[in-house]
Amino acid sequence: MLSEFSAINGRSWGYWRLVALCAFLFAVGMGAFLAIEIFGHGITGMNNQVVWGMPHVFAISLLVMASGALNLGSMSTVFASIQFKQFTRFSAFLAIVLLAGGLTVLLLDLGRPERLLLPMLYMNFRSMFTWNVFLYSGFFVLCLLYLWSMFEYKQFTKVVGSAAFAWRVILTTGTGSIFGVVQARDVFHSAITGPMFVAVSLTSGTALSTIILVGTYRRTGRFMDERLVFGLRNALIFFTLLVGYLFVVEKFTKFYSPAFYNVEVWLFTGPWAWLYWFGVWGCCVVFPLMILFSGRMGNTVGGVLAASSLTVLGAFAFVGHVLLAGQSFPFDMFPGYQLSSVFMDGQDAVYSPALVEFLLGFGGIALSALLFLLGIKFFRLLPAKAVVPEGWDLPWSP
Repeated sequence: MLSEFSAINGRSWGYWRLVALCAFLFAVGMGAFLAIEIFGHGITGMNNQVVWGMPHVFAISLLVMASGALNLGSMSTVFASIQFKQFTRFSAFLAIVLLAGGLTVLLLDLGRPERLLLPMLYMNFRSMFTWNVFLYSGFFVLCLLYLWSMFEYKQFTKVVGSAAFAWRVILTTGTGSIFGVVQARDVFHSAITGPMFVAVSLTSGTALSTIILVGTYRRTGRFMDERLVFGLRNALIFFTLLVGYLFVVEKFTKFYSPAFYNVEVWLFTGPWAWLYWFGVWGCCVVFPLMILFSGRMGNTVGGVLAASSLTVLGAFAFVGHVLLAGQSFPFDMFPGYQLSSVFMDGQDAVYSPALVEFLLGFGGIALSALLFLLGIKFFRLLPAKAVVPEGWDLPWSP
C-alpha cells in the first residue's frame, strides 16, 4: 500500500544543517575540480606512472557500492526475501544517487571533461571503457525504471528488478575487468578481478545500506525492528566470507605461477603492504568478521554498525590498493619482451595524494548524500514503520 510509505518531514534545523553541510562539501569539491582544470594535474600527486589517483579511488568505490546498494531490492524482488520488500524503493534510489556521485567524480577527473562525447563518438569495442559507457548508463536507466515501476506499475517490478539485478552483476564485473584484462600491469592482470569486485560490492552495498537505514530511522524518530538489522548482519557475514574466499583463491593461483611470484611478494612486503594487510584483509574481512561473530558485539545494533563501517572503509581500501599499488609496481610495457630505457626501469612509482584530490573525492560523496537527503524528503521511499513480516524470525545468530 502506498500509505505504508512516507517522506520525512525535513523541517528540523538538524536536517537543514546536514543539507547545508553536504552542499558546502560539494561546492568545495567543485572548487577542487576548477583548480585542477585551471592549473592542471600538476597540482595533484599524480604523475606519468600513477595516472589514476585518489579521485578515481573515490569514484570507483562509489560505483561499486552503487551496484551493491541494490542488494535489498534484489533480495526482495529476485530472491523473495519478504522482510526486505519494504526497502526496495530505498535500495533503488540509493543505487541511483551513489552512481551519480561516482560518475561525477569520474567525469571531473578525466582532465578534459568537455571532451566526454569523443569516446562515445569514436568507440573502441576492444576497450572496457567503451563497454562501461553502456553499462553505467544502462544501469542508471534500469534503476530509474525499477523505482518507477514500484511507484506506478507494480506489475513490471519483478521483470525490471530482475533485469537490474543481472545488469548490476555485469556492470561490476566490467568495472573489475578494466583492471583484470590489463596484461602489462602485473598487479592488475587476473581473471578473478571481476568476481572480486562483485563480491566487494555485495559486502559494501549491504554495509552502507545498513548504516544509512539505521541512521535515517533513528534521526527521524521512526521505528525499525532490530531483527531487520540482524538479518542484514547475517547477509553481511556470508558476503564477507565470500570476499575472503576469493582473496585466497586469487593469491593462491598467482603464487602458484612463477611469473607472478615477485609481484605477489612485493604486494605482501613492499611500500603498499600496509594498505593490503590493514585495509584489504583487515577492514574488508578480518575485523568485520571478528565483530559479527562475537556473541556480545555481533548481537547488538552498535556492533553491526561498527562492522558495517569497517566494511565500507575496506571497500575504499580494496579499490585503492588495486589502483595505487597496481600502478606503482614497475610497468611491463611489452609483456614477453625485454626493453631498456633511461626512465625508471625497474623502479617503483612514488605517489602521494594531494589535498585537492581528496576534496574532489569527498565532493562526489557529498553530492550522493545531498541527493539522498532531498530524495527522502520529496519522495515516499521508506515505510513509516519498518517491521518484520508476521511469522518471520532470524534463521540463526552468532
